[in-house]
Amino acid sequence: MYIEKVRAMDVSYNLLNLTGKAIDILAKFSKADIRVHDVDKIPKAPVVFVVNHFTRMETFFLPNVIHKITGKYIYSLAHHSFFVGGFGKFMEKVGAVSTKDPLRDVKFIGALLRGDMDCIIFPEGQMVKDKKLVERGKYMVYNSGIRRPPHTGAAFIALRAQFYREELKSCKERNACDELNNLMAHFGISEQELSHITNQETYIVPVNITYFPIRARANILNKIANKLVKALPERIEEELEVEGTMLVEGVDIDINFGNPIAISPYLKSYLAKQKIKSKKLYLDPQELQSDVVLRKIAIDIMYRYMRDIYAMTTLNHDHIFSYFLTKTKNRIKETDFKTKAYCAIEAIKKVNLATCHTSLQLKQGYLLTDDPHGRYNDFIDAAKSEGLISIKDGFIYKNKEKFSRLYEFHTIRKDNIVEVLKNEIEPLEQVIKKLDRVFWTPMFCIRRKLVKSFYKRDREIFEKDYKEFFKQGETKPKHIGMPFYKKRWFARTGIVLVHGYMAAPEEMRQLAEFLYKKGYTVYCARLRGHGTSPEDLATRSWEEWYESVNRSYIVVKYSVKKVFICGFSTGAGLTLLHAANKKDALQGAIAISAPYRLQNIAAGLAPVVDTWNKFLSFLKIKKIGRMDFIPNHPDNPDINYLRNPVSGIHQMELLMSLVEKRLADISIPVLIMQGAGDKTVDPKGAFEMFMKIASEKKEFTMVHSKSHGITRGEEGKVVALRVAANIKDYA
Repeated sequence: MYIEKVRAMDVSYNLLNLTGKAIDILAKFSKADIRVHDVDKIPKAPVVFVVNHFTRMETFFLPNVIHKITGKYIYSLAHHSFFVGGFGKFMEKVGAVSTKDPLRDVKFIGALLRGDMDCIIFPEGQMVKDKKLVERGKYMVYNSGIRRPPHTGAAFIALRAQFYREELKSCKERNACDELNNLMAHFGISEQELSHITNQETYIVPVNITYFPIRARANILNKIANKLVKALPERIEEELEVEGTMLVEGVDIDINFGNPIAISPYLKSYLAKQKIKSKKLYLDPQELQSDVVLRKIAIDIMYRYMRDIYAMTTLNHDHIFSYFLTKTKNRIKETDFKTKAYCAIEAIKKVNLATCHTSLQLKQGYLLTDDPHGRYNDFIDAAKSEGLISIKDGFIYKNKEKFSRLYEFHTIRKDNIVEVLKNEIEPLEQVIKKLDRVFWTPMFCIRRKLVKSFYKRDREIFEKDYKEFFKQGETKPKHIGMPFYKKRWFARTGIVLVHGYMAAPEEMRQLAEFLYKKGYTVYCARLRGHGTSPEDLATRSWEEWYESVNRSYIVVKYSVKKVFICGFSTGAGLTLLHAANKKDALQGAIAISAPYRLQNIAAGLAPVVDTWNKFLSFLKIKKIGRMDFIPNHPDNPDINYLRNPVSGIHQMELLMSLVEKRLADISIPVLIMQGAGDKTVDPKGAFEMFMKIASEKKEFTMVHSKSHGITRGEEGKVVALRVAANIKDYA
């Protein structure tokens, strides 16, 4: 009866292919990065994909994404308002089915029975712009001014498809030819397809799409639209600002496929089997949908796939920041906010959440070290631009009026994205428990835990490196290279000390003891590659040295109120770079004998020699023509290496080149100290460096000495007095 109509309305595969290519071209020009996960979970069988609905654009790209994975074309359900005129005909030809199409169910179920096309259904029924998914423990979505449960339509489509499949099988087994022919005609099934159909299974596959970051800004797309159309409707304006920004500025789109839900087990009950075997075909949709037993089954399936969809939300930084911001009553210290975000991320990693954004898998130490953190800064800038927060004197102040307001559903993504992001993760119960636990933990407990954790980690790293790179007759005793922490109870000021190139923490011990006796907490960092052997240093980069200082900084930061950083030689270069990055988080910086310009000719040749060595390594030449180390004659042979890795000199050059570019970014108090008779560092370079520092509070001190190492011996006493005086001035 229906076979001619169904076959006549088939989609245009040529048009689908052309549309798919057009979408691919647009994707290349946009800055959207589509990441697909767990495609192996998609069964090679008829599938109803049930997908959360947040943007307009997913209705265009998702069928193309799934087609590339499965090789099958897609029917997708779309609102009837789109099916007008030529555009409506185009929509039909590319697989869209109107919600008011009288043949809607026949098309979907026929495709699922035959297995020639899969289906996409958005069970929420419309875009859920506010991401408010849970209401009093139940799944509820906004629609026409009220909250309602998600639709069971997808569950019923899958149930009916499997029901008719079982019915076809039953008719065939019972040799009920009339009933069989009626079913086949109704769904456009040919005789050749029957055997294949009765051996298939219908599945529902939950799909979650998460976007990161979500920002609403004026962009080229909405500017063009405003020029073409005067007085754009507010809803369209909002969609262009949000989705246009995603395409123009970039967005990560994570598509997660969940475990498939087989439908046949839901039809194993006695009542369901009786219906399948009866002579009644139940071709009228209402006959099955009004059945109490099947309706309960459909609701159970709906809650199962909705739970699976939301459980696959790809957690990201913005979710965590948003949740903590909404939990904040009036204000929170910016440092505490970032610290709790760090602790939350570390706690969530232990949950083994399968769907975390890749950026959460990276090291999150920058949230603790007061260095620039792109994810955090971008979120804060967006929240400030929307008027949700303000920052003053190190505190984040929450605009309570903005958070207490009831927003218009269709503009909330633009007006308060923080609420939207908080809503999105409400179904992630394990995550919410972790976030709540961290948020309500007193800061003194968190500080104490971080100090203990990072001090332990720093020592463990040294122990591991010492064991791995120990060289008999060359590696110094362990106490020379071990980082040390001298805690003064009730001290309000602490100092991070950073040793020089090829040296070790012991180089700074005299200064550390002096400052400790003055009442300060002191931590002496160990730069990776130092205190072990030259072979270890040859493998390290200046970035690893920078991170070594960061670990020390975290220990001191969470021990005291005010932090200074003081470094010698290469440690002085690192000190200045930290001062440029951390800004007001540091109370002051002291650079002693910074290697702005090296006297040794080997320094100038290091980049060339290092590149040559790497080229030989590429050619797998291990010895001939290589010069990995050069002799070193240090002031402190009991501490320093006697061989200098060429690659290490190159790393020092790279570091100081960057430091020179960043001197103008230093705004905190700075003391530059330099030995007058330094044979390693050109003393003139120290003053040049001093002049380039932007800080208004800067001092220069020349120390009378005949050597480079002025942190020990008699010169060390002079240096210690000057350092202590500077700290006292600015503490």
